[in-house]
Amino acid sequence: MDFWKREEAGGECELVGEEMATLVGNGILVGFAGQALLSLCLSAWVFFLTKHGNMDITHPEGSIGRVVERKRMEFVMNILMVGSDFQSTLGIAYMITTFAQAQIMDTYHLHLVFDIASFVGVSNTAALVCWRYCRAKISEPDAKRRGLRERVTWFDSRYRAAYIFVALYLALTILLELRLNEWAPNKEPGRCYYSHLVTSPSDSHPGSDKLYVAFTSAWLMIVVLASVFAGVGKRRAILILSALHFPLHLYMAIALRQANQGKFEGETNHENEWDFGQTTAVLLLGIALVELVAKGKEYYDFETHVAKHGVPPPTDDHSIHKDEEASDGSYLLDPVPQDERSPGESQQTTEEHCATAKNGYQRVEG
Repeated sequence: MDFWKREEAGGECELVGEEMATLVGNGILVGFAGQALLSLCLSAWVFFLTKHGNMDITHPEGSIGRVVERKRMEFVMNILMVGSDFQSTLGIAYMITTFAQAQIMDTYHLHLVFDIASFVGVSNTAALVCWRYCRAKISEPDAKRRGLRERVTWFDSRYRAAYIFVALYLALTILLELRLNEWAPNKEPGRCYYSHLVTSPSDSHPGSDKLYVAFTSAWLMIVVLASVFAGVGKRRAILILSALHFPLHLYMAIALRQANQGKFEGETNHENEWDFGQTTAVLLLGIALVELVAKGKEYYDFETHVAKHGVPPPTDDHSIHKDEEASDGSYLLDPVPQDERSPGESQQTTEEHCATAKNGYQRVEG
């Protein structure tokens, strides 16, 4: 039995195309898949903390316990976004590069780009769904105390990145669907590929390929948008639906590469050679891991200090300013707009909260 027969095209695939290691090499796959896996693991860690009650804000305003809880949330939020911003930027640039080379790109490489770009959606969803949960937990007590309705900022910078990704991913899906319609065994620059490791021998092509692309694309875009618009109470379902994409697209990418290696036109080397694009993707993954270790150590030191002394560790002005810049414009919920607050309601720094709470505690002891 011939595993590579194309029932609708009428013959075996003869022209796959030329190798393009810059877009689909090992480094690209490792970089994108690694960032997605990192985001999924961090989200699982947040749910672990939630289950053990470490993500609750229960102490009254002005108390040391409240300061500790808010600072813990801020640490977790910063850790959650490790690598996610890199992944979003790199993924958007990756798809734009693909569109720029669409005329010379064969169907096989376009399919691989689709599977690799899907990791960006997985990473964004995993980070956003937990980030929104943390923001809601921080803002909820203040909103309830003031009796105000929570105002959702739908055009936060991270949300805008998600919108851009969905728009580009939809365009990529349409491009791939149109390219699959042109399925042919020997048409340049390559309008077919070997898929015996991902489809049944009895499957017709491109019918089964188009169904896979349409179904997985719609599924991923729905969960990405749900991570922005759905309530935080649905976070577990959203995260699970997003996480299922990871093994699916990882297997598809590896299987397609394995099935088509050695079948490129004029190929002298496999698509495993390292170049600038692959090195950049892996380097960004390495930077994300280093940042995770650094922030993880800060969080560990924070929890150790709180357990030993009962108050957050002192923070210098430079660190406070840096954290405020990193968080500027990134809040999901803002009960009172900044320009509507009275001078007496201006937000205190962590040190002021701590000092106020500590002095009050000492007066009670006295």
